Amino acid sequence: MNRLAPGLMAAAACVALSASAPALANGRYPAAGQILVDPSDPDHIVVRATYGVLTTRDRGERWSWICEAAIGYSGFEDPMMVVTGDGSILAGLFDGLSATHDDGCQWALSEGGLAQRYVVDLSIDRAAPAGAILLVSSVMGDDTIVSQVWESKDDGRTWTQAGADLPSTFLGVTLDSAPSDPRRIYVSGRWNGPTFQGIVRRSDDRGATWEDFDVPGSDDRNLPYLGAVDPVDPDTVYVRRDGDGADALLVSNDGGATWREVFQATSLLGLALSPDGTRIAAGSDVDGLWIAPTATLEFTQVGNLGVRCLTWTAQGLFACADESLDGFTAGVSTDEGKTFSPLMTLDRLCGPPPACGSESSTGQTCPALWPATASFVGAAGRCDAGAPSAASGGDGTSAGGAAVGGAEPSAGGGCSCEAAGGRGAGASLSCMLAAGGALLRARRRGRRRP
Repeated sequence: MNRLAPGLMAAAACVALSASAPALANGRYPAAGQILVDPSDPDHIVVRATYGVLTTRDRGERWSWICEAAIGYSGFEDPMMVVTGDGSILAGLFDGLSATHDDGCQWALSEGGLAQRYVVDLSIDRAAPAGAILLVSSVMGDDTIVSQVWESKDDGRTWTQAGADLPSTFLGVTLDSAPSDPRRIYVSGRWNGPTFQGIVRRSDDRGATWEDFDVPGSDDRNLPYLGAVDPVDPDTVYVRRDGDGADALLVSNDGGATWREVFQATSLLGLALSPDGTRIAAGSDVDGLWIAPTATLEFTQVGNLGVRCLTWTAQGLFACADESLDGFTAGVSTDEGKTFSPLMTLDRLCGPPPACGSESSTGQTCPALWPATASFVGAAGRCDAGAPSAASGGDGTSAGGAAVGGAEPSAGGGCSCEAAGGRGAGASLSCMLAAGGALLRARRRGRRRP
């Protein structure tokens, strides 16, 4: 039997006991998967987590929480997101593009050609961050694929298709533009059968025409994901090959025509290129953090941080991590990954943005969900000049206690569903989290390299 099976069975049993109550959270282990820094305001930072989107306007002193429902998604969906030049936040969803232009209060799905289309990836034009591009790749009922590149020049308010549809046998997964030449666009993905060959498509005229290049060793089980394009040389592009047994980093110096493998790891959850293009960082919660000069691409491990995502800006190297193991959910390093300062910790999470009125999608939806979510993830911080947060009791003590959500492990190694039984779905999900999360933490401790 799988090692995780007993704990997961116990967690499932806990949830089953309260299945009649409405779900208040998606039951996933609280973690961050993407960090975005506003290109015009480095104090404005956005973190996508498994329980919503977190935003700060004061470089991490306090964080607001935006619930998934306000944005337009739920469950196990992890939308790719960007922050544009005026602070707008764009999220690519299964059902289209969701955008906010007022600091996260009102979210709306784009209409027209983007409606009900799966937006798999987004990117901003770094030279002119009011510009953005996105990739749609939707499998239709007859198994044909609609893959399209769209562009916006006004921070995601209006969109036009860039060029014609990509081939109906091509499934796209990522896209990016070259910082030094926005007309250069790369799209990665794979063909349909029989080989399911992974490729990178390159356009030198903003999507009007394309050239195709095979990525060695890639197919439907080893998909190629664009990692970065050099800020000075549009022909230098990095691809992460996501494999069954191991991930690999490949680089091309001729616009995708030829590739060479330069790094391999158990997993590459994070990949980031320094703003000047002279350093590249890679890592995961299994392999730790590795950095190499791009001149040699000889990687050196610089730390054991449990990397879940990486972003590199002029302010430093940002990383997502496991707060229970690493001490923060998001952190920043100014010494190329040797040390990190906590940027987002759960005690700084203060609930929905207070400026969002009840008429907005966030103000209308998120406040009622916040107490259960705060208890679920263990957010017990004090906000508003020391006033207890919604996750706290009247005396300021944490509603969740030392264990997440107040669910204590039982003597049998599962969780005490008796404790959850009187509290509804929020407690039952916390019960599941306590069991599943403990197992995940134990597994990660055992797999981290020394």
